Amino acid sequence: MNAFDKIIGYSAIKKELRQISDTLKNKDVYAGLGVSAPNGLLLYGEPGVGKSLMASAIIEESGRKVFTCRKDKPNGDFVKEIKATFDKAAENAPSIVYLDDMDKFTNGDERHPDAEEYVTVQSCIDEVKGKQVFVLATANNIRCLPHSLRRAGRFDRKIEVSAPRGEDAEKIIAHYLKDKKFVDGVDARTIARIMDGRSCAELETVINEAGLYAGFERAEAITMDHFMEACLRTIFDVPAGNNDDYDDDYDDDYDDDDCDEECETTQQNNSLEDSTKFLSQIVYHEAGHAVVSEILCPESITLVSAHNRGGESGGFTDYYNDHSFAPLYWSKSRIIGALGGVAAIEQKFGIFDAGCDRDLDFAFDRTRDLVVNNCVCGLHLHNNRYEDSQRLWSEQEQAVSAEVEKYYRKAKEIISLNMEFFEKVAATLAKKRLLSAVDIKKIKSECKITLVTL
Repeated sequence: MNAFDKIIGYSAIKKELRQISDTLKNKDVYAGLGVSAPNGLLLYGEPGVGKSLMASAIIEESGRKVFTCRKDKPNGDFVKEIKATFDKAAENAPSIVYLDDMDKFTNGDERHPDAEEYVTVQSCIDEVKGKQVFVLATANNIRCLPHSLRRAGRFDRKIEVSAPRGEDAEKIIAHYLKDKKFVDGVDARTIARIMDGRSCAELETVINEAGLYAGFERAEAITMDHFMEACLRTIFDVPAGNNDDYDDDYDDDYDDDDCDEECETTQQNNSLEDSTKFLSQIVYHEAGHAVVSEILCPESITLVSAHNRGGESGGFTDYYNDHSFAPLYWSKSRIIGALGGVAAIEQKFGIFDAGCDRDLDFAFDRTRDLVVNNCVCGLHLHNNRYEDSQRLWSEQEQAVSAEVEKYYRKAKEIISLNMEFFEKVAATLAKKRLLSAVDIKKIKSECKITLVTL
């Protein structure tokens, strides 16, 4: 196993890293072609995505001696350390200077790209050119770095390392799962969808937290419920604890709520009765989101939550876009899904859910984009039309309102035609408080489903 095999996923990035490493190890091969190795590589991206691991792999595979520089001294002393590090690297060439978290060299002050630390790094890079000193740097925020520092000639290669998605996420999760004792049915694909866009560090933490929950319960193996509990607490910041203050035989009476899809909302409750009523409405609201979205875009729902912990009630519905749906279809479906919570309350209680401001804001904002920029209601409403702006704006807003009304009627239609599915999702959510994609799929398979076209 070479050093790059320690990096799970990221196949495209690993290919480029291998190529760079090869130029450092076999300079004579490239010299025969009249070319030289790149002067430097800058790896950048959010914390926890594996930049340090990639940098270590480059260093290990290059076979070169490395001289590391990271901000651990006061400014004046640190500037001296930067110079000393480059001097040592030049004396021991061929070598590597590793600038760890270079964007923190000035304590993260974005207003001073001309800071002495950056000026010193630039000067040192220029001084070691042609001396077989390769400069390797990592940064969380590339915007903190002056353009003159990150330009070609100083850092010839710049690679953005993003949070893993799709197959990359599945491979990384499978790696973290291999030494854990999970029950059958827990698979990397399902977890990857729930954790889409999360850093490698977050993936590892959640999976380990699931094991801690299982251990505390003295369970023989980690279940999907343990994982979802860990995900709920760690990723979505839902208050810890059980839903013990909520009766399974919940009251169907309705009261206003302020729930938003994809965003947990909470409300402080003063009594068990208030808590129960509030959670009841959350259950049906989130079930509406889930059912409408699942009918329009199968397997697009990853998590549905309705909880009441420590006097705080809340809920959310989380989505995953695998890009198998046409962009316009997905956009319309997301709008209709957002209105599903409001539609569910009207279908269940005969009352308009006036408290769902965020859902309505989302629906109107997304619809406005479709009308103004995607011409779903005709070219004449496009923003680039050259005529009185006030008149154009008025026409656009009328079209947006009409479209939202149309989407809302569609959401109600979907729930009405799939009432069995809707009620079973609500009942299961009331009992379990948290549903995964696996739960939604199982419930759906037990119901007669009526598909609805847009």
